[in-house]
Amino acid sequence: MRSKAWFVLLDFCAFFAILFIVIALRTAHIDIAHYLHNVEVFLPIFILCVFFLWIFSFYDAQSLRKRAVPYKMLAVAFVLSVLASAAVIYFVTPIYAIATPKTVLVAVLFLFFCYIYWQRKNYFKLDFAKTTLLLFGESPTLTEILEEVKHSAGFKLRAHDPEPLADKNYSLRNLDQVIVSSRLLDGNSSAWERISRDFIGKGASVDSDFNAFERIFRRVSRESISNGVWLLLGVGNRRGSSVYAMLKRTMDLVLSCLLLPFLLPLGLFIYLCIRLIDKYPPFFVQKRVGYLEKPIYIYKFRTIKPGGTEADITRSGKILRRFRLDEIPQIINVLKGEISFVGPRPIWSNEYEFLKKYIPNHNLRTIVKPGITGWAQLNFKAPPTYFNFRNDQPDKIESNAFDAAFTRFSYDVWYIKNRSLWLDIEIMIKTGIRAFIKDSYVG
Repeated sequence: MRSKAWFVLLDFCAFFAILFIVIALRTAHIDIAHYLHNVEVFLPIFILCVFFLWIFSFYDAQSLRKRAVPYKMLAVAFVLSVLASAAVIYFVTPIYAIATPKTVLVAVLFLFFCYIYWQRKNYFKLDFAKTTLLLFGESPTLTEILEEVKHSAGFKLRAHDPEPLADKNYSLRNLDQVIVSSRLLDGNSSAWERISRDFIGKGASVDSDFNAFERIFRRVSRESISNGVWLLLGVGNRRGSSVYAMLKRTMDLVLSCLLLPFLLPLGLFIYLCIRLIDKYPPFFVQKRVGYLEKPIYIYKFRTIKPGGTEADITRSGKILRRFRLDEIPQIINVLKGEISFVGPRPIWSNEYEFLKKYIPNHNLRTIVKPGITGWAQLNFKAPPTYFNFRNDQPDKIESNAFDAAFTRFSYDVWYIKNRSLWLDIEIMIKTGIRAFIKDSYVG
């Protein structure tokens, strides 16, 4: 939260400094009263820019540390900001009677987004902005963290030792985090004694590799998925909030009622297109696994030929899948209370049973109500074909499909551990934009 507030403050100062410069250059003189009058008009425009930048994760410090600034996403945010701001200017100008403020709009937004690109690209190159880490131990999870640290401009590695060395003096100055492999402390009393005395006792922030991985990647590691005790601590000790459940169900019902007037005409149009173009029954019903492994039947518009596989997509199915329009009938499932708008995607029952054999603790995904969209859908590409449904054998699995299955499940577990009403709202808002983003741009 501190990083987000800092970014917003810097952006606020930059935005209105740019506005001042543009107005001064356009009018060829400095008129403070005129500038302040424009500030009133451009304040909602700044809020709109912040909103679109937030949607595309330009206020997410963890994401910005890990990857290069995405040109395409910034360009989309710029275009959306211009369009929305133009609408604001159109309605606000007559009220404030300011002489054509829209003439400076594009210049201000263009320069502001140039600043955003430059600032986000270079911010984590500054030494004070880096997160300094000290790593102890060996584990697959710690190896992934180490690779991320080495290839990211936002982290700085102080040292990585198999365990705290008795003859080595570790400075705690400007040290942000000590990350310890969960395996290191198993039966190693001397390592635990050194860590507790020299780091925890002196006020250093110390955490396990599992928790650190979760913060850095916003998902859980494959190793932690297999660790029942860690899952129990992260998920089992979280009491179900009746208030959260009530608010979430209320949000589902209210949003469904608000969307129905728009979705019914669109759904009718899609129905007729499938009937006329593909000449197949427009609706498709599939048995899937719902809350606590109870079977549910999901409604979708048909995108696969009857009796076909994932490769047998209909002519209209390509467009429907591209913009997730085939999911529209699932609003019926939401109204029935079988699924929510946000939650882990319900998996086809045969596929679920197959994955349950090979992914540890896979039933964990069903302890919350499934959803139309979720954290995994927002952060990871469309699901692969995990196996050949006609030949349920591991050697028939699509290349890298298990890695993809683990990754998607790791995002679902992260959501289950961190779910909240605000996170649900964030996922729904960002999903509206995600529908227009190709999977190749996502994890």
